[in-house]
Amino acid sequence: MTSVLFDLDDTLYDQLEPFKKAVQKNFLFPTSQIEDLYLFSRSFADEVFPLTHTGEMKLEDMYVYRMQNACAQFGMQLTSTQALRFQEDYKYFQGQIELFADAKEALSYCTHHNISLGLITNGPTNHQWGKIQQLGLLHWISERNIFISSTVGFSKPDIHLFEYAEQSMGLSKKETYYIGDSYENDIEGAKNAGWKAIWFNHRGRKKPQSQFVFDQVLERKTSLYETIQSL
Repeated sequence: MTSVLFDLDDTLYDQLEPFKKAVQKNFLFPTSQIEDLYLFSRSFADEVFPLTHTGEMKLEDMYVYRMQNACAQFGMQLTSTQALRFQEDYKYFQGQIELFADAKEALSYCTHHNISLGLITNGPTNHQWGKIQQLGLLHWISERNIFISSTVGFSKPDIHLFEYAEQSMGLSKKETYYIGDSYENDIEGAKNAGWKAIWFNHRGRKKPQSQFVFDQVLERKTSLYETIQSL
């Protein structure tokens, strides 16, 4: 039976929106460059996030690291206090997130056609659960099919996280699709596990050098539903 598992952040909802609101509240920053700032912050977060699992870095230090380094790309110097104040506002605005309209249709289609659904996401357990509940994802995805890195103990792209989900859900590699926006975390992680991978590249990122190649690429926010229909 076909199974579809999703990434959470910036795949099922627009993560840029709460980020933009937090930036505009805290900094005098050109609106036209906020998306670039966001992408830099994601990159720096991915770089050190695994260290939060091993205890080598505290979450607060990761928040500071990603924003200080992202802002540095634009010649801005940020204090730890400023970075943490930004994080508090970012978290607050994440409490207002909504599913992409196309994602809602895709999830409903899967439910109506008995396609098994799951979610694999990197992040602190309580923080990710807050977003899952805000988005109402339990309406479509069973709690037992939601895998959060801090709960499982491995973070994407570690193959162990994908294997844990595979064993827990009883997945067939040949019939399992994973959809996510991060090439390194989502596409490489899923392909390394032997799954099919769909790159949700709605930010127009450049494909990195990689031994792994996606099975499909989506470049519009409104292409998710029609792609799910074609599986």
